[in-house]
Amino acid sequence: MTLFATGGCLCGAVRYDCSEPPLMTGACHCRDCQRNSGSAFATLMIFKKGSVAVSGDGVSRFSHTGGSGQSVERCFCSKCGSPVSAFYEVTPDFTVIFAGTIDDPSLVRPQWNIYTAGKQPWVELPPHVKSFAGGYGSE
Repeated sequence: MTLFATGGCLCGAVRYDCSEPPLMTGACHCRDCQRNSGSAFATLMIFKKGSVAVSGDGVSRFSHTGGSGQSVERCFCSKCGSPVSAFYEVTPDFTVIFAGTIDDPSLVRPQWNIYTAGKQPWVELPPHVKSFAGGYGSE
């Protein structure tokens, strides 16, 4: 089987294989992603559900209500705490991988910024990348 990419958490207890390229990649500036990533934004790689296989015995899950009002399940390593993936009820056909966990970060090519209404004032958005004040496609 040909893989697009592999990745995993900081300690190596959780690993994943992506069998095809992401549908899209971008940065989310919402407060939930800021808290989850411990940074000003989270870089997300959106894959078709079923094209990512996660392995390892250290996967923990945290579910909460996201900004859409629907459920968000965030998966992270129970040993080192690295956020690895997420599943959004609002987009049930997608698996989100946190791009900082990919083994070859040169494969990451952000195409958009979302929830920029919540971005930190010191973050400068590149003019050649689409930006949305709310979710993808919002005004």
